[in-house]
Amino acid sequence: MSPQPNPAPPLPGFVPTHLVDPFEIYVGPVFEHGAPGAKTYAMRLDARHMNRRGILHGGMFMTFADLTLGQAVWDLTNKAPVVTLNMQTHFLKPAVEGNILQVTPELVRRTRALVFMRGDFKVEDETIFTVQSVWKLLGQS
Repeated sequence: MSPQPNPAPPLPGFVPTHLVDPFEIYVGPVFEHGAPGAKTYAMRLDARHMNRRGILHGGMFMTFADLTLGQAVWDLTNKAPVVTLNMQTHFLKPAVEGNILQVTPELVRRTRALVFMRGDFKVEDETIFTVQSVWKLLGQS
């Protein structure tokens, strides 16, 4: 399967997110809006993202969370190399094909070696999934 071409943005004012990770290019297309460190990310859910019950696959939720919070950490650290240390997820409601999933990642705390993030993932104005994550700045102890 090859990456999907970037269709029109799901919402006015959004532009394609430049994804460089070899795995993440198969997820989207993902779009963003806003300034570095304060971006909102969005993705229109399609059939590739659903499970057999016709709702968004939990692994897809988690992949989109890792991608978007990771992009935010990358912006907040001036593109420092980082890896996910921990990610806690809470599935609150299902999402279906055609929904537009959005998140504005939030910085909770930053130390010399760690970045703590959170995000509320929404369809329209309803939170359907939440995430808290910890990121390790590589080369920092």
